[in-house]
Amino acid sequence: MKIILWCCMLSLLAFNEIYAQDSLLKEVEYTIIAEGTDSPVPNLQIVCFNKFFNKDYLPADFREKYKLNEKGLYKKKMLIEIFRTDEDKNGFDDIELVGIKENKESMVVEYNLVNSDNENDDKALAPFLIVQVPKSQKQIRFIVNGKESEGRSTKLYVD
Repeated sequence: MKIILWCCMLSLLAFNEIYAQDSLLKEVEYTIIAEGTDSPVPNLQIVCFNKFFNKDYLPADFREKYKLNEKGLYKKKMLIEIFRTDEDKNGFDDIELVGIKENKESMVVEYNLVNSDNENDDKALAPFLIVQVPKSQKQIRFIVNGKESEGRSTKLYVD
């Protein structure tokens, strides 16, 4: 009987610890570096520790327009870049950042895809958002429109 009681107590403590980790999320300071509707990359979520992804995958005029060649972007910082295309023609033209939070194990980036302007619903838009956060080796999790991104339509690269 004591063994069963101990097992129940340990299970309860383990569940409480797992639940508490998500509830102990604290806000992460961030700066929006660039946003727009002219993404040159379709459906990608990426964490960049240096400029090499940007140099290899983003056109020079895009990097210049949004000042992504600056070395200071990566000094003790990293970029979280979200690129989307409105493939289903839902009128998505903006990525609304809900917030960035972290706990001991992970950093959680929560955002919504929104239709902020019904006038441009007939256009093929590709919204993007690039934010700068303190450098971290934590697992990055993305919450899109209230659901955790499972990686089916997007990919996470750590460069």
